Amino acid sequence: MPLLSLMKCITLFFLIVICLNAPGAAGASAAVVAGDYGEVGPLAPAGESTYKYSESPESDLSDPSVMKESSLAQNLVGDSVTIRDIFIRGHKRTRDGVVFREMTFGKEARIAEEDLDEEIALTYAALMNTGLFSSVDITYSDSLFGPGNLQVFIDIRETWYIYPVPVFTLADRNFNVWWRDENHSLDRVNLGAKLSWYNFTGRRDRFKIGYTTGYTRKYEAGYRLPYLNKAKNIGIELDYSFSQRREQNYQTIENQQVFYQDPDRFVYKDTRLNLSFNYRKKLYVTHTLRTGYRSSVIADTIANALNPDFFGEGRNSQRFFQLEYTYVNDKRDVRNYPWKGYYVLGTVVKDGMGITGERNSLTAGLTVRKFWPLSENLSINAGVAGKYSLIRTQQPFLENRAIGFGNNGLVGYQFYVVDGLDMAIWRFGIRQQLFKTDLDLGKLVFIDAFRYIPVRVLLAFQFNQGIANAPYIGESNKLNNTLLTGASLGLDVVLFYDMVGSLQYNRNHLGEGEVLLALNLNF
Repeated sequence: MPLLSLMKCITLFFLIVICLNAPGAAGASAAVVAGDYGEVGPLAPAGESTYKYSESPESDLSDPSVMKESSLAQNLVGDSVTIRDIFIRGHKRTRDGVVFREMTFGKEARIAEEDLDEEIALTYAALMNTGLFSSVDITYSDSLFGPGNLQVFIDIRETWYIYPVPVFTLADRNFNVWWRDENHSLDRVNLGAKLSWYNFTGRRDRFKIGYTTGYTRKYEAGYRLPYLNKAKNIGIELDYSFSQRREQNYQTIENQQVFYQDPDRFVYKDTRLNLSFNYRKKLYVTHTLRTGYRSSVIADTIANALNPDFFGEGRNSQRFFQLEYTYVNDKRDVRNYPWKGYYVLGTVVKDGMGITGERNSLTAGLTVRKFWPLSENLSINAGVAGKYSLIRTQQPFLENRAIGFGNNGLVGYQFYVVDGLDMAIWRFGIRQQLFKTDLDLGKLVFIDAFRYIPVRVLLAFQFNQGIANAPYIGESNKLNNTLLTGASLGLDVVLFYDMVGSLQYNRNHLGEGEVLLALNLNF
């Protein structure tokens, strides 16, 4: 009992950290909480033979193939079954079409008996990955239409959709840089508020608006509608942001970011406007075409004296249009902490369309990751990531990012950045689940969606290597054009469906080792 009480206190503290880490600054992220995973909703009437697939305290989040056996699965007649009816129950805001769009089968579908379990598992994973539901139960019955003809019942519990949360984010690339290199200074944090309203009209759309101040002053607003047409395969997204700050990274020396600060005025201003169209004919494949406009201004001191290559040619401003194509094939079971499946991301980005003449680049990027469950408690993963600049001329300092930014970090090198035109990374990991439980915080939390928390604790090992090609970078940055090798061993704590906190011992090829904290909270 003392251990359980301690875990409740730790989990409650983690929830507070999650709420304070809503999106707002580079290097910080947060997540949509998907609350109670307990069983919910009316099932098939008593006496019917049913097959049930749901997330419950006895089931395993990491393995959607774990299902409760029933006599029906063994008594189906013939080589296939036909789905005669599909009933969706328990939803109040979400429209039926949103649920049907995420299913791998529809009414009158004919499914081979041996594929039925997999189809239900894939449908369950797809519905949970929308972030709209805290629990999903899928059952079926042949009592009305006879053997081989099924009614499918989908009982869902909707999660909390409106998140008016305070914003407390770090200006630095990650928590460890802020804590060690910047001496956990409160001058390098952002404070504010953000409203994210998911499922705004019941169509899985999202409206967001936010304001932050502190290190960066930022205004932002956006709206995303994933289903624009009747076929629900075309979506649209519009977002706008304006940010300004009194300190700006203007150079990289010895693979460390160097900053210029002026306490009396803003030294960097950035305006962005993006319009995106998504095409999603298949359940797991999305094509996105994004067009955008970006305008940035820096202090004359940076442009004229500190780094004339910041925008290039000593300019103190940069304006350009963007065109980007993105291909995503995402078949991971849980997107923030996958146990099985794969993920493919391909991008082609053209910065500068010949209108302003201030930017000209063409970059291709590729990320591939694969996850293999070896048992219920053991999984391995491997992946590669890279980018290649098709226009080989020197690029502005601000746009010449490689290792250490976004998702392109390496374990063991959290305190370094590596700029470059091109980049290649490969990763390998092993995860061993130590235990899992469901915590009931009871009266400690008054919102039902946060009261019941599935918790998993895993031992995780990571190994990665990467290299950045930087033909225009000076010799002061020793990690450029060098093969970087790093590894980590630590504990991962997974809350709800996909919130991850890690305590890791990291080591790199320089012989440096340190225990570090990592958070992956995706709001």
